[in-house]
Amino acid sequence: MTGTEPTMTDNTGKWTIDVSLQHGPYRVRAEALLRHRDGGEFVGVGLAHAGLRDSSVSQVGAYLAVARALSDLTAELLETVASDVDAEVSRAVEITEVDGILAAQSAN
Repeated sequence: MTGTEPTMTDNTGKWTIDVSLQHGPYRVRAEALLRHRDGGEFVGVGLAHAGLRDSSVSQVGAYLAVARALSDLTAELLETVASDVDAEVSRAVEITEVDGILAAQSAN
């Protein structure tokens, strides 16, 4: 994660994914950058072997690198969602515990 992940509480607006490719002699690196309108971002990276730049194998390598970058991006998003859900559940449990303590104290 980049440390600038958007909060999941605001689900309105436009999110944009930019994909960039860097071709080496025998390797392709793809980076998928998802930007949220509040300035948050997620990054996914994918690598693949590729043939010479002008060959059809190079195009297949680029597709594979992009697919891997998008898969990595998906994993980042799912990790953030899981973390946000855990935080919300923990907060709800804390509130319930405090409410229970206050109710017990007022009953005495």
